[in-house]
Amino acid sequence: MKKSAQSHKKNKQKTTSKAVRRWIVPAVTAFLVLTAIAVTVFTKTPEPSNTNNSATESAEVQIVNPDNISLPKPDTRSNTSLETALNTRRSRREFLNQNLSLKQVSQMLWAAQGVTSDWGGRTTPSAKSTYPLTVYLIANKVDGLDPGEYQYIPGDRGPVHALKPIKKVELQKPIYELLNQNSFQNAPAVLLITGNMGKMAEASGGTPNNTAVYLEVGHAAQNLYLQAESLKLGMVAVASFNEARVRQLVTLPENETLIYMLPFGVPKL
Repeated sequence: MKKSAQSHKKNKQKTTSKAVRRWIVPAVTAFLVLTAIAVTVFTKTPEPSNTNNSATESAEVQIVNPDNISLPKPDTRSNTSLETALNTRRSRREFLNQNLSLKQVSQMLWAAQGVTSDWGGRTTPSAKSTYPLTVYLIANKVDGLDPGEYQYIPGDRGPVHALKPIKKVELQKPIYELLNQNSFQNAPAVLLITGNMGKMAEASGGTPNNTAVYLEVGHAAQNLYLQAESLKLGMVAVASFNEARVRQLVTLPENETLIYMLPFGVPKL
């Protein structure tokens, strides 16, 4: 009987030992995992306070040159229907000696090349989404701008919509005397549109595709004509000029071809 009690006691001890082993291994494992997590959390370097923007925001909001001039936000509605603008569109070559507002200029620049989508789509279509055009502004009499030459910065994947100053200089009289065309005599502003032929060729697999660039400039010019009508402004697209002589007055990159000059302002009725 005594021997049986001792045997029962030993079996009970073995059972208890097995039970302890069954729970102690998971318990130790859980303890080690929790310790590792705690160390990771409390030793992680905190994020800088100025990096709390989302990935989407960083893709849409671009860092721009602090010297750039932000333009007024463009309107996407007006009291002029597209059909009315098409019906009244004309080339207008004579302008009143009257200043333009920065808002009017902003709207014209946006119509030519403004970014209108979060992937970089613009107001003007472009073959293979190459966008080889650059728009420059010659400001003669624009409220809020010194007379001179500016480059329009539309943006890439997100809109920047700003002007990059190139040089402060009086260009109204020199351009008029150079071209000897009445449309430049009183024009408070002139847009210059250039095309980068090399950029389009690269997008076309190395094959020159200048035709696509010229067609794209035509798209932009038509946008500008319709926008001018909506703003009750006048404009004319000029392609007859000596590019080499114009380059003596304005600063343009060598790899860009000057295709159009577009004086605009308040038209004489």
